[in-house]
Amino acid sequence: MRYSSAIDLVYSIKARLAERHFEVDALFRQAGLADGECIADDALTLSDKLSHLWELVMHASDDALIGLKVSSPQPLDRSGLMGHILRASPDVRSAIENLVRYTPLVSPAIQSTIEHVSGRVRVGLYLQGRQRNSPQQYYDFVWCMVLRTIQCAAARSDLKPALVTYAFPKPEQPQIAQAYAEAFGCPVRFDMPANAMEFDNADLAAPITTARPMAADWALNMLAELAQSQRDWTRRMLAKMDQTQRAGPSVSFSSRVQQLLTGMLPKGEPLREDVAKQLRMSERTLQRRLAEEGTNFTKLVDDTRRELAHQYLSKGELSLKKMSFQLGFSEPSAFCRACKRWFGRSPKQLQQGAALFEGGEACSPRDAVNASGRNDSEVYAAWSE
Repeated sequence: MRYSSAIDLVYSIKARLAERHFEVDALFRQAGLADGECIADDALTLSDKLSHLWELVMHASDDALIGLKVSSPQPLDRSGLMGHILRASPDVRSAIENLVRYTPLVSPAIQSTIEHVSGRVRVGLYLQGRQRNSPQQYYDFVWCMVLRTIQCAAARSDLKPALVTYAFPKPEQPQIAQAYAEAFGCPVRFDMPANAMEFDNADLAAPITTARPMAADWALNMLAELAQSQRDWTRRMLAKMDQTQRAGPSVSFSSRVQQLLTGMLPKGEPLREDVAKQLRMSERTLQRRLAEEGTNFTKLVDDTRRELAHQYLSKGELSLKKMSFQLGFSEPSAFCRACKRWFGRSPKQLQQGAALFEGGEACSPRDAVNASGRNDSEVYAAWSE
């Protein structure tokens, strides 16, 4: 299912990053957002790619405020469904209510809520992904873009929220927290239960100067029909996800990385940057996700090699030389040293004593050398036997 407005958003982000002299082609290619790549993506996959993009942009700029800085008013004629929604709304209150009501038409990955609290309207925002958590810079960009587009449509640059809240941690540097307050023109609180923006009722009566009353009924009827189709599609998608979850436990992130490593090892030593690229995330995110599961990239490579070595040596179908290269070692002697570290025996000893390898406990590397009665040079020479 395709979302033209979401694709419009992708191109809009690209144009704004290009204005700030980012290497946009490389960044978008790395995030899987190169021209034509995301046209057929479903909404959640596209959201994951956009989250990955903002992680890459943050890493490239080393600027926590980059999401605020690149946002600017989106012209209504290039805003897809958001433009139609604003043109069909007579005032800011209606515009906000319609944006919340029809946001799923832009993408079901964008979830928004609206509630009325003590003289204010509170709008909540949640950017959902299939596998990634959306970074704060992604929220920054969406919040600022929507706010400034509404200000432009209402011809009210002084139209500001009364309060903005973030579910993200408070910035350690006071100047960053101050920059958020200046960007939104109101108090900004962090470590809150939700990402939300509140407007005073008095400010919501501002008329939308670009509204087209004659076309409003037609536009809203069209949006209602599209919304119903989207709700039907979302129900089918959720039902499919529920069936998948019931089919069995989800695969851990480290298990997914191990699957990639298994295919990469025969080509040589796996590089962290190559794994991160295949997973469409930054190296920093890869390291963080692995740390959350109590491991790291180097340990996971070693664990994967050890498990594969156990399988290969148990089956005895490969020569020791071929086995070493299948595990990504540059030379057989490196595999020999690894085996002695893992199992307390050289590969040749393990093949000759398969019963001990499969059922007994491995002795220490020192004990293995002493038991064999041979030094390392003699063990390495056994590779040619």
